[in-house]
Amino acid sequence: MMQPRRNPQFPETTRARVYLVMLQLLFVAILAVQFLRTLPFTQLQGILLGVLAILMVTPLTAPRRLLTTTWFIAFVSLCDSTMLLHTMQHMSTIEPWIMCEFLLLIVTVSYAPSVPKIVVLSGLVAGLYALSLYRLGLFGTDHVFLLLVLLCVSLALAGKARIVQAEIERITETDEQTRCRMMTDVLTGLPNRAQFLEQVARAIQCGRADADIQFAILFIDLDGFKPINARLGHKAGDAVLRHTAKRFQACMRKGDTVGRYGGDEFTLLVHHVTGPGDAIRVAERVLAKLKEPIDVGEPVMVGASIGIALSTNLHERPEDMIRDADGAMYRAKAQGKNQYVVSDQARDKRVVQAKW
Repeated sequence: MMQPRRNPQFPETTRARVYLVMLQLLFVAILAVQFLRTLPFTQLQGILLGVLAILMVTPLTAPRRLLTTTWFIAFVSLCDSTMLLHTMQHMSTIEPWIMCEFLLLIVTVSYAPSVPKIVVLSGLVAGLYALSLYRLGLFGTDHVFLLLVLLCVSLALAGKARIVQAEIERITETDEQTRCRMMTDVLTGLPNRAQFLEQVARAIQCGRADADIQFAILFIDLDGFKPINARLGHKAGDAVLRHTAKRFQACMRKGDTVGRYGGDEFTLLVHHVTGPGDAIRVAERVLAKLKEPIDVGEPVMVGASIGIALSTNLHERPEDMIRDADGAMYRAKAQGKNQYVVSDQARDKRVVQAKW
């Protein structure tokens, strides 16, 4: 039984919801305390509290996909700043709202996911603070220095975010390079067995989702390679394998995969086949390419025994498809080598079992 996939966005959107709701609760509490000092409420104060209550409910009811978007956070921040601006006009001192603006900047900017978004959101908050100073006629006072402080904090946060982002990119790139090395054959640069099986597994999953998507596996064992390796040495043998890998790649279409399965065995993953004929044409191209000699200090030639397995074999595991192609390859080798055989599941299963 398949386990349901966890939504990787759920923790992030949950945090976003909590942050935004807490922000709204904070501003509602601050404004409510201030309005309570001037009871009874005026009609405008009642409207402002109603708007803030709506803004507080919005993060609770908004769809998840909106919670981490820049425009949504900017909208909430803009509304909060507008409320502060209006309230400041009726206050005898500006100091409490300076702290509120600073808090709004920290909470909003610290949640922004990238440097450009930090700049946009912090610009909104700083701009509204500058507007509030202008409306109150305080642009020529010491309060204008806080505007510079807000901008400096924004730049510091943006710089810190860029450093963190660069570090994450470095770690991700390092992990990807390590994984790439682990999944690549050192000699030929082709996908190794693990990576090839992974790609076949993905192809099987696509085939399950859409019955029209078919693919084929070609399992290739080089004929005549071992005598070359024994007579001319491993260096010449490695050169043969590298040249052969390039020839296999030249036979494939864009999107298909050539892998080195091990030793002198190679595997091909051919996508978008409509029947055995498509895979057979690839096998014929491979056999034709191998007729050209390879220069490793002297000209040498190798052949290939090729087994073909189609995704219509309906296997659940990539190893089972490889097994079918492997069995067909052994039948090709038994029939005289340098040829291909299309898998017959019943016969090839017996061949592989006898091999082991």
